[in-house]
Amino acid sequence: MNFSQPLFLLFLLTIPILIFLYMIKPRHKKVTIPSTFLWERLKKQKRVVKPAQKLRFSLLLLLGIFALFSFSMYLAAPNIFIKNTRKNVVFAFDNGASMSCVADDSKSYLQKSKEIAREIIDTLPGTTKVSIVTFSDTVEILQKEGTRSFAKDAIDRIVQTYYVTDVKKSLNIISKLFKPSDTTLFIFTDKNMPHLENAKLYKFPKPKDNVSIENISCVSRKDGFDALVEIKNRGIQKASFDLELFADSRLVGLKSISLLPGKMGTFLFENIKGNYKVVWGRINYPDEVTKDNVFWTVLEPLMAKQKVLYVGKGNFFFEKVWLTFDDVEFYKTQDVKNIAGDFDIYIFDQCIPQKFPQKGAFIFVLPKNSSALKLLGIKIGKNASNEGYARFVKSAISQNIIGMDFAVQKAVYIDDSAFEPVAKIGGKPIISFGSIHNHPSILFGFAIDNSDLPLKVSFPILMANIKSAFVKKNQLFEKTAFYPGEEIRVFSYSDKKADLVLPDGKEEIVDLSGYPSILPKKDVLGVYSLVLNEKSKENYKFAINFPTYALDDSGSRNLAENNTNFPDAGKINSVKMPYSLKDIFLILALIFLTLEWMVFLNENRV
Repeated sequence: MNFSQPLFLLFLLTIPILIFLYMIKPRHKKVTIPSTFLWERLKKQKRVVKPAQKLRFSLLLLLGIFALFSFSMYLAAPNIFIKNTRKNVVFAFDNGASMSCVADDSKSYLQKSKEIAREIIDTLPGTTKVSIVTFSDTVEILQKEGTRSFAKDAIDRIVQTYYVTDVKKSLNIISKLFKPSDTTLFIFTDKNMPHLENAKLYKFPKPKDNVSIENISCVSRKDGFDALVEIKNRGIQKASFDLELFADSRLVGLKSISLLPGKMGTFLFENIKGNYKVVWGRINYPDEVTKDNVFWTVLEPLMAKQKVLYVGKGNFFFEKVWLTFDDVEFYKTQDVKNIAGDFDIYIFDQCIPQKFPQKGAFIFVLPKNSSALKLLGIKIGKNASNEGYARFVKSAISQNIIGMDFAVQKAVYIDDSAFEPVAKIGGKPIISFGSIHNHPSILFGFAIDNSDLPLKVSFPILMANIKSAFVKKNQLFEKTAFYPGEEIRVFSYSDKKADLVLPDGKEEIVDLSGYPSILPKKDVLGVYSLVLNEKSKENYKFAINFPTYALDDSGSRNLAENNTNFPDAGKINSVKMPYSLKDIFLILALIFLTLEWMVFLNENRV
């Protein structure tokens, strides 16, 4: 027998306290006497009651002891081990990134898990219903309540992924799919697990010898780039190795490195000449996790100045705030019919173009002309004379100005639910953020001159937020290096489909109809290419790397004593599983409390 919560056994110390309280409890003999005798007796009584008396048998005391004992055992959650007799058995395999660690026999943890599971299946009765489940960032059922032979086929279909395992989420889903009371659960993982009833954990150890590249950050220059490489020794011994740095397929740097256990080092490669796109590093070190010995990143081109075009009759405040940005070239025109298509941001001040540019982000100061508003295809309120104090609310472009207010008059409400409110007056949005013709757009429901917003500190901050959120110059992604399962947003003005080329050369068609569009999650490690135009072969690259943080497990307590470590995991002759006595002791505690109450009422009946 073992206990899942052994600290609660301290609750048994309440039993001696109960016995002591019973010994000092005053006892009175029941006699029939006249009331005058009782008062006379009280006056003459001078004897001091003894602090403790001889312990005598009492059914109430005995039932109280039994109730306290049962409740203490319920809190401690005892388990006894019995031979498995359940007809439903579930094998749950962690196939996340950390399970790619290689053991001493050159087999990964996942491969060892599959071997152990097959041996266990051979010991099960022929009538057993077997389910096969994998979990990492999501849970996948490969077989539910099938035969043993089909279960082995399902195990063969389990593949290694490089997603980060979400233990809490996975166990929550598995417990809902299979009732713990009717199921024996075998879990194969290298993560710490919380206590589960009727479950046996096969836990693999952390790698003893592992060095990983944590990150490579690059700074582009006119004639080349600089690279900073971060490396961590996650092992228990000193590691000596060579670090190679490649630009595209060319070796451009080499360093010999020694790192003590648990230490991280940063190594700089400077003034690397040449025009390159992909930079990647490699560690020549034969450790237990090989996939984290390589890290890819993509060089971002030098940022040119962002071009902003103002279209309207002229506005001093717009011109003043945009000219304060050093990385902006500001242009203005009154010709709304002939709009050039090579600007990053267009500001349409109370006018709507007949033909929209193919690229760029839009800022619209909405005109009063309802026919012109039809070109935008948005819903606005009918009243254009709203006034009062507006307040900025939480949105994608209101960083650092949330809660700030400004006065406004002659404003129209933007009632379109497809747009995210940025500022509201009386609970109704008058500045909103969304997409028009697949272009990111800001809508102002009032003329700038009809408010004191330009005089507020929030106005330049708002314009800076718009500039940083809208402009993705020469790069469609927020960054160039991702981890498996991480959301990859594409800031493309195209409403068409594009080709996604995987590191192994396979191609997939992805939809870029939204802004931003989100690519399907991937866990294939390497460099990807997103081809937007088949004719010009315009493509943008990004990389997906091994999630080294998956090796840092800060999970909860282990499955008490009900686990098998890696060295003993292959020695399976008979399968014994824990049976929880927790519910039984809870029922006993309630029974003893009920009996104690009944005896108490009987003894004190008048």
